[in-house]
Amino acid sequence: MATLSPLHSLLPPSFVYGTIAGFILFNIFYRLSPILTSLLGTKSFQQKIALLKHEDGKFWNYHSLLPSTVHAIAQVVGTYSMVFHGRDGYDLASDAATGTTAAADPSSSPAIIFDDRTIVPYGITHLGPAVWMGIFVGYLVADALSSGSFRVLGFPFAVHHFAASLCWTFSAYFRVMQPVGCLLQFNELSTPLMNVRKYLLFAGYRTSDFEVTVCSLAFFAAFGLVRVAPLPFVVRDWISRDFGPVRNEIGTGGAVLISAFFAVNVLLQFGWFAIMCRKLAEKFGTKPKAKAE
Repeated sequence: MATLSPLHSLLPPSFVYGTIAGFILFNIFYRLSPILTSLLGTKSFQQKIALLKHEDGKFWNYHSLLPSTVHAIAQVVGTYSMVFHGRDGYDLASDAATGTTAAADPSSSPAIIFDDRTIVPYGITHLGPAVWMGIFVGYLVADALSSGSFRVLGFPFAVHHFAASLCWTFSAYFRVMQPVGCLLQFNELSTPLMNVRKYLLFAGYRTSDFEVTVCSLAFFAAFGLVRVAPLPFVVRDWISRDFGPVRNEIGTGGAVLISAFFAVNVLLQFGWFAIMCRKLAEKFGTKPKAKAE
């Protein structure tokens, strides 16, 4: 394994910039939520939100929805190019910046290609993928800290936030797994639908109401499409194509740690999806009729 140069022994500046931006932007929108609620919400809605202060975690949950939604939309826009255009243009841009020749070998693993520039010539925003990786980590850290406790955040989300923050930082440090990271960040596509559903429930709608049902079905479909459906292919590529090159780059220990993250992510995503499937089955399933005595 090649020895890392002093430059590559540090986190990419673009990743650090993104982390700081993600942390700051979360706090801005978190503090903007009460202001918008007072300006746009009806008096009855404001009273309902005010009462949440007496319910453990719900007040934080409500005001975390705005930064969550903004972050999710930003991630979808920022990672769109990487997800749908893949290596088309990305390799060439990376080669020009790094002096590598990854594009000359289409069979090489994209997991060892890393563009650490802040501004890039591709994508909708022209912010480099390392910036969006940092924004993702900054958001997760700010979200966890704002909750005040892991109990309020919830154990599954605490595990998700900790594991993802660690893995993304690890990947940025060693300059690996960037395309896969962007794909998982694009998974935030389903988050705004989940948040709209939560807003409706906070507004007083019931889970059986038509508006909530439509939103629940849309969220279920988006979650399955962007979070669950790609996982078998991501795991297959990791085992058959990416593990070896990444191990050669960062060592067996590092590759095993990334494998552990894949395991945690698969368990969380399939676990959440299984819960959704069960709830939908209970909602739309035919209940057996009681036998007449």
